[in-house]
Amino acid sequence: MIRIENRKTYRGDGVYIGRPSLLGNPFRIGEHGTRDEVIACYRVWLWRQINLRGDVYRELQRLAGIAKQGDLVLICWCKQQGHHIPCHGDILKSAVMWMNSANTDSPTDAENLDSIPE
Repeated sequence: MIRIENRKTYRGDGVYIGRPSLLGNPFRIGEHGTRDEVIACYRVWLWRQINLRGDVYRELQRLAGIAKQGDLVLICWCKQQGHHIPCHGDILKSAVMWMNSANTDSPTDAENLDSIPE
């Protein structure tokens, strides 16, 4: 199971995905748009990183491996428990789930942006 926890309130182990981590959202609310807009930008950015097969892709592979073994906790500042407010962590969670359900070693797997569920 993959879950996203808020950095302010969560006290357990997990993987930090906020800024300035490798998986942090480079797009900021206000500066780059609304919450929904910056999350949409992040989704496109993440997909490009997956296509590049660089450090971000390798980190997602690592997280997918952890998720296959058991629970994966992603930790960021913007996730608000008990509220259905979107967070870039939701995109990461979907990407990790996609990687675990798809054969992502094939070059054609990364051609369709819609392959990562929202």
